Amino acid sequence: MRRNLFFLTLALVCLTLLPIPALAQYENGSIVGTVHDSSGAVVPDAAVKVTNIATGVVSTRQTNTSGDYEVPALRVGQYNIEVTKTGFAPGRATDISVSVGARQRIDLTLQIGETSTTVEVSGVSLQVETDTSQRGQVVTQYQTAALPLVSRNYSDLIGLTTGVRQTTQSYSSTSNTGLTREGSFNVNGQRSIFNNFLLDGMDNNAYGESNQGFSNQIIQPAPDSIAQFQVVTNNETAEYGRASGAVVNVAFAQGGNQFHGRVYEFLRNTDLNATGFFRPPGGKKPSYNRNQFGGNFNGPIIKDHLFFFLDYEGFRQVRKQISTATLPTPNQLKGVFSKDVYDPYNGTKYAAGTSILNAPDISPSARTMAGLIGQLNPTSAANSNFTTFQRSNNYTDKGDLRLDYSINSKNSVFVRASHLKTNATDFPIFGLPLDGSSNGKQRILDQQIAGGYTRVIGSNQLLDVRLGFSRTRAGKYSLSIGTNPGFSFPGLPTDPLVAGGIPGISITGFSALGRQTTNPQFQNPSLLNPKVNYSWVVKNHSLKAGYEYQQIWMDVQDTNPLYGGFTFAGGYSRNYVGGKTSETLTNDNSFADFLWGASSAYSLSSYFVAQLRNRSNFAYLQDDWKVSPKLTLNIGLRYEYTTPYWEEKNRQANFNPSLANASDPRTAMVPVSSTGNKYGYEPDRNDFAPRFGFAYAVDDKTAIRGGYGISYSHYDRAGSGNILAINPPNALFVTVTQSAPNAGGSASYVPMDQGFPASTLNFNPITANVAYIDSNRYRDSYVHNYYLDVQRTLMKNTMLDIAYVGNHGLKLLQFANYNQADPRVITNGKFTRPLSTYGDITIAMHEAYSNYNALQVRYEQRMVAGLTLLNSFSWSHALDNSGASLEANTPSLQDYRNPAADYGQSEYNQPIVNTTSLVYELPFGRGRHYMDRGGVLNQVFGQWQVSAVNQAMSGFPYQINYNPPTGNQVSGISASYRGSNLYRPNRVSGVKLNSLDKSKSNGTSLQYININTASNPNGGAIAIPSSTINNVLNSPFGNLSRDPGRSPIFTTLNLAFNKRFDTPVERMKVEFRGELYNTFNHTNFTQPGGTIANTTAKDSNGNNVTVQSGGTITSTFDPRIIQFGAKVLF
Repeated sequence: MRRNLFFLTLALVCLTLLPIPALAQYENGSIVGTVHDSSGAVVPDAAVKVTNIATGVVSTRQTNTSGDYEVPALRVGQYNIEVTKTGFAPGRATDISVSVGARQRIDLTLQIGETSTTVEVSGVSLQVETDTSQRGQVVTQYQTAALPLVSRNYSDLIGLTTGVRQTTQSYSSTSNTGLTREGSFNVNGQRSIFNNFLLDGMDNNAYGESNQGFSNQIIQPAPDSIAQFQVVTNNETAEYGRASGAVVNVAFAQGGNQFHGRVYEFLRNTDLNATGFFRPPGGKKPSYNRNQFGGNFNGPIIKDHLFFFLDYEGFRQVRKQISTATLPTPNQLKGVFSKDVYDPYNGTKYAAGTSILNAPDISPSARTMAGLIGQLNPTSAANSNFTTFQRSNNYTDKGDLRLDYSINSKNSVFVRASHLKTNATDFPIFGLPLDGSSNGKQRILDQQIAGGYTRVIGSNQLLDVRLGFSRTRAGKYSLSIGTNPGFSFPGLPTDPLVAGGIPGISITGFSALGRQTTNPQFQNPSLLNPKVNYSWVVKNHSLKAGYEYQQIWMDVQDTNPLYGGFTFAGGYSRNYVGGKTSETLTNDNSFADFLWGASSAYSLSSYFVAQLRNRSNFAYLQDDWKVSPKLTLNIGLRYEYTTPYWEEKNRQANFNPSLANASDPRTAMVPVSSTGNKYGYEPDRNDFAPRFGFAYAVDDKTAIRGGYGISYSHYDRAGSGNILAINPPNALFVTVTQSAPNAGGSASYVPMDQGFPASTLNFNPITANVAYIDSNRYRDSYVHNYYLDVQRTLMKNTMLDIAYVGNHGLKLLQFANYNQADPRVITNGKFTRPLSTYGDITIAMHEAYSNYNALQVRYEQRMVAGLTLLNSFSWSHALDNSGASLEANTPSLQDYRNPAADYGQSEYNQPIVNTTSLVYELPFGRGRHYMDRGGVLNQVFGQWQVSAVNQAMSGFPYQINYNPPTGNQVSGISASYRGSNLYRPNRVSGVKLNSLDKSKSNGTSLQYININTASNPNGGAIAIPSSTINNVLNSPFGNLSRDPGRSPIFTTLNLAFNKRFDTPVERMKVEFRGELYNTFNHTNFTQPGGTIANTTAKDSNGNNVTVQSGGTITSTFDPRIIQFGAKVLF
């Protein structure tokens, strides 16, 4: 509490004692300029009146002694300007566009005399930026309404900005929203979590500790409800913080002095869509029905003063999508294998071709599951041998109400309330009870209220206060809960919130069976976010200071697997001699292990709800200094302090290696209640973030700009790996790794059918995965950002921007196993852990780093001869040694002791990204160049609009890995967000890594990575390390680099055709839209499955040879989708 009072006092001192910048912007903009007389001399003390055309709200200012003026805190929209001074004729500028975060320069010249003059600046909207060094992109309401939006989210258009790379999770529009992460993108090679979403100036970021496919935003406004949004990608002012990536600043629409409204519906269905590259089951196109409908209504309550904006949108989607999996072949399901296998319990040999299903030690539950798998009719192919339609649905409703009240010319307030509710279901690919690790039911409730008060003080000061509160209730729940598969495993929980179905089953070389191990799971964050800005224009300085506070409350249940899990990766059915084997592990061995119930590990966790708390204090100073008419300096300093999460009831514990005690290993788990530090480790209090930039006007058409700054990122949506509340003894996540039963471990070995012993959830440091955060290795992540660009106006409303952009990230979060076994030290035939009386220890460390360098080119024109065009091009190189968890990538290190070996191509690295968007008003009909007349001719040929978004980019990077036998593994951790090791194989020199030959597709998959095959057993690009050399365990670490491959080039064109009709009702129009996504049905392949495994096949002579599986592409991004829409506007 004392620390909070200190920060609040510091902020108030800044606000009251300092001549404190650009004026408070948030989601607003400002108009700046200089007033001259006809001789070129400046005109001081001139009255400047700025009027919002839509609302009639008036803002007034006076020019200073230098003739400069600034009118801040203007809502996005169109404005008229009038300047008056005794002895001069009034000067006027009309229809001036103000954008989010912009400082629109309008210089005016007054003529001596009484005759009024209108300055020829009408409708100016695009200029070189000579008053700010902030780099980014504004997307107007015109573009948002006109351009084709594949998911009908405004965030689809964030990709129009240079330096932006959309993640693979954000590209599919047809999948369940549980699989499509709205607002997910990487900016200038940085992590998606490093972006900052603002709505009406308030924090709009999703603060869940993990992201099960939910949106990156709390509230996702409908495209028709957004006035405008800005994406700031570099050198943001000190007003913005919390993250080092992009600032996405969204201005919600507001009402005006006239009533306006619209209703709309957009439709997609099965008949309108293309089939795609891969053959659907039975040749039948997957069913797909989607409706998105809604509307808004806005207008005045009190003319010129009080306005409202009300909206609603509904979303209904029911579909089936092609899903492919790898299941055991019919022979394997019969217990017939192509190699000799051995009973793991007694060593009895079963020759190749002999069924083992009647062997005495076969698991009854495994035999039952094999029968259930057989009912799915998998083919005999080694890969992707099962294809089906997987059903999903999504029902979402959302709405908003915003009120704006202009009390007088100096005081205004607003308030907005938003609500969103989603119920979605991802049905099991294999049906119940086999499931197949499906998400099941997803429930999301988002609510937000935001308000603000703005007061103009005198002619040059402004106070802006905001307050926001948000809350989310989001979780997923397995459809298996409450079901009975007909068999059970002792020791599983009976709590009806958890129990039911088959535990998660992982068999090396095959798709997952049973329940999703991270299910059920929920996270319920709430956010309080007050902030205040105070601005003051002093001569040629536009000064600002501000303070922001954040408080987060979050209840989380994220211990897993709550309903247990079994892993079959040991190859215990190989021939063991003296407890050792030199046989190659194949998927025959993995499935034979399963049939015998011989798991290599089993896992279980306890149910625990952590009540996490966190608070932040941010303060800043900013000076936008107009050094001369040509040079502006933007100088700022920001300080940020964010606490680590603490637990409301002090139920946290941290591992302390200095207290490791062989006689009682539990003593190393230190409860925070005994340390006097409720966080468990020391927070970082050194987050000073300087910002510096310049803008130099070479002439009225050319500007040179540059900047440098440091930005901190305090939030890592990383799952449970860095949350000390989800730690023993409060929460237990236990993995018991088992030695081969016939290798001397049979006395303590637990077969699958014996389930989970009662002692499993007793705190045992050998089996419990614990989390460790070392204060000496904990620092807030930060990024050095820098750029230099040249802007040039080519003609009115047309600009070219060429820039070098770079950044260097440091102290980025990554996870590893602190107690990883060392393959260089072998004791009793096993790799040795540093702490032999402990098991896996997840260390969350801020030691990763990244680099990004790019050439970025932007060409933009707004409404030139009816054409609005934006082309964004990036040629970049992104490097790092770890990506972010839970961003559909594989951030794990291969070897904790050699993190430098993981430095290389980032998973965000797409060297070439080019995005072109355009909106073209066809030149026909009334008011246009051709057929300028009304009547039938206008109804047929007039008011046509064509819009397009074209994307062309390098393919997506992908990882290649393999799963060594359990005896060769250095860790029992399986989740990347807990620090699993990503085992990479060896690279075979002289062989191309991947190749694309569409003609070799089997209809359900396409081989992409070059692997060993029966026809060419030694022709692959990948070699899996031998498990032993001279009967001694071999290191599992291969020499393949991180992210060595790239999927095929991605290119797509989205088109929209819009026809507007007049109606007999005055001011009412009807629009019909036809939209084609991936217009030419170009096949864009996703990344291949990167897990390579050895298996057995027959060569041309009928002999068994060891070949490889994996490396296939089994899915594509969306084929052509056609959508029709209609709007009624009034």
